[in-house]
Amino acid sequence: MTEEITLRRAIAEDVDDILAVEKSLDGAKIYSALTDRNEILEAISSSFFYVILRNAKIIGDVSYEMKDENHAHISGLALTPEFQGRGIAKQAIKMILEKLKDVNVIDLVTHPENERSINLYASFGFKKEGEPKENYFGDGQPRIRMVLRK
Repeated sequence: MTEEITLRRAIAEDVDDILAVEKSLDGAKIYSALTDRNEILEAISSSFFYVILRNAKIIGDVSYEMKDENHAHISGLALTPEFQGRGIAKQAIKMILEKLKDVNVIDLVTHPENERSINLYASFGFKKEGEPKENYFGDGQPRIRMVLRK
């Protein structure tokens, strides 16, 4: 059974809830969490940053940046561990891709060992591009670029 979720543009008042989501994932080598309040506020103001809601409760976040009119970069997808593996991330990405339906190139980076994310994005047609880049976020971990070209 698919759980009902909604996306809503994040606002400054969401910072504590977003921080709780991100901190629930901190320490996992395959995810670079946003754990600084100011970093989250900056992301909210400078990108298309959405909270993922289930029963009016923030359970995750997803964001993207427009590089130009034909290129978007999915900059984040986070879901609290208790809601992972339920198809919620897939619904959120589907909603984001609908918002980006007129964009020709959509890319993102993920950890090369994050098979769940790689499989999720591949299910939408994203393909790995290039070799993993070491120490991508300065956290000592590599990331691989995945691209969806329409």
